[in-house]
Amino acid sequence: MRDIGNNNCKVGKTSFLLTFLLLISCLCFSQTKYNLDFFTTHNQFYLCDSAFTGTTGDTSFWNKDAQMARLGNTEDIIGIKVASFGHVKAELNFLHTADTEKDFGKYEHVVEGSVKLSSCIMEILNFPDTKIILKAIVTPGRYRVRIYSYAIKNVNPEEDEGTDHYKITLWPAEDRERKVLKAFKE
Repeated sequence: MRDIGNNNCKVGKTSFLLTFLLLISCLCFSQTKYNLDFFTTHNQFYLCDSAFTGTTGDTSFWNKDAQMARLGNTEDIIGIKVASFGHVKAELNFLHTADTEKDFGKYEHVVEGSVKLSSCIMEILNFPDTKIILKAIVTPGRYRVRIYSYAIKNVNPEEDEGTDHYKITLWPAEDRERKVLKAFKE
């Protein structure tokens, strides 16, 4: 388990100025996109607040409903279930408003969840060593997270490589309910 730090967004004068400039630059764009290509294990990775206090180790996090939804969550951590055992290929998009995509025809599974990001930093972590794959500065608040999964149908879940790919969108929203918008039929 790593040190979770505190939930305050405290930075020095130089860091504050850099953070402020980064936040202003982010507001000037309609969205920010990151391409992710990394290794994890056990068919999962995490999107969380950098000062998360939730735990993924109890049976309620990856319960039957979470497994079916391909999304586990606590207040400040989302677990994303992937088809291949190790290699993750994904894109992450920060949006200013709700994701409006409604045609899910090219995806095999689409699910939404919620995460509270309080520390000003969102992270993508692999599993089980929680290596930081991505750090992004965010405005503190609650975010809606939508995960689109595609090319997952014929992936062997015990092999490191697969054809699976993921698109993740994040936007400010208060809705906390996990919702499966399109269910994968195994």
